[in-house]
Amino acid sequence: MRHSSTRRGLVAVLAVASLGLAACGSDSSSSDPTTAPTSAASDTTAAVEDEPATTNAPAEPADVVAGAAVITVTVGIDDFETSGGTRVVSVPKGTNVTISLTDPNADQEYHLHGYDIEVTAAKGETGKIQFVADQTGQFDVESHDTEATLLVIVVV
Repeated sequence: MRHSSTRRGLVAVLAVASLGLAACGSDSSSSDPTTAPTSAASDTTAAVEDEPATTNAPAEPADVVAGAAVITVTVGIDDFETSGGTRVVSVPKGTNVTISLTDPNADQEYHLHGYDIEVTAAKGETGKIQFVADQTGQFDVESHDTEATLLVIVVV
């Protein structure tokens, strides 16, 4: 009997923890108390959207010069969604990465998952995300305004 109640408690704790991680607003555990999901379906949708993007092509190696890579994305022209899931770029671990993102049609808030870096840019202006690729894996850059994946970075 004791194992059963302990297991139920553990399942409840894990369920609550996973709900906190499901929202994409940020990779951090803090949340905005002024906003709340409108329905249970919102939580399910957020969990699916927060999964890494499914890519349709192998990663293209970034041009790395002196340990640094610059990746440029124009929303609606050469981003991940527009390319049909083929805008995937790889960088070696330890690379200093600068991602320049420009949307000629709208203001944007860009977010790099895993590194939890956000930047805003006005319509036609360039937002820059800069980081050292010190974690291996797949990391999506998305628009918080449209929920679209704009770039997939693979750190190897």
